[in-house]
Amino acid sequence: MDTPWLYEVPIWVIGAFYVAVLFVAVESGYRVGLHHHRSNGGEKTKTRGDVTLGSLLALLGLMLAFTYAFGLSRADMRKQAVVEEANAIGTAFLRADLAAEPGRSELRALLLDYARTRVVTAEMISTHEKLTEVIARSEQAQSALWPATKRLVQGGPPDPIQASIVLAINDVLDAHTRRVAVVFDRLPGIVLALLVLIAAASLAVAAHNAGLNGHMSRWRMSAFALVLAALMLVIVDFDQGKRGMIQISDKPIEAVVRDMEATLGIDRLSEK
Repeated sequence: MDTPWLYEVPIWVIGAFYVAVLFVAVESGYRVGLHHHRSNGGEKTKTRGDVTLGSLLALLGLMLAFTYAFGLSRADMRKQAVVEEANAIGTAFLRADLAAEPGRSELRALLLDYARTRVVTAEMISTHEKLTEVIARSEQAQSALWPATKRLVQGGPPDPIQASIVLAINDVLDAHTRRVAVVFDRLPGIVLALLVLIAAASLAVAAHNAGLNGHMSRWRMSAFALVLAALMLVIVDFDQGKRGMIQISDKPIEAVVRDMEATLGIDRLSEK
């Protein structure tokens, strides 16, 4: 179940939704348990060793562990993809400097144009449609790299320098594919829904058991619910990329763009 809309909703709205669902589950479970308690004449019901509650809490722990590990690993992959792409673009730009004119200037200018499209802000990808447009612009700039590389090596078998340039450009194209892939590699919506269901059910059963005894420590249950909501919010935030509290920085690519602009600026001054 694909849920791109989830990553267009402000992170505080998602957090508020989690808190509301869990608090409603606590209050509902407690009210039902308290009603049964009063129906039994106020007698306390033994709830120690509740198999249902124990099983739900164990399942909740597993779900939290697996989804947190999944989100954290994907966030690390996105960070690594940015670094790898910055290195690939920088290497290709340096190797293009070894080529002869006019292919040298053309390829380096195209690499700079392409690198600029790889710097993304939160506003640029605030919706799924905007994200698609950003990728399309990047792919359009990317489409000019390979034809320019072919023109640079045409006229016979490439020499070692030309071969290294071809390899570097190929790494740039591969880095683009990897970065786009990890952006869309998110936690499935059905897993998030199941996590919310298990968390709400666990709190409802715990509150129900408290209601059967006629008393519930609200601050303890509230603290448990808030901690659960915060952890679930962090799991979702890992997949937000640039829109949440845990953001993937494009500083490595920004640094490469600045270096490329400075180098081309120096070249232009020297040409004058």
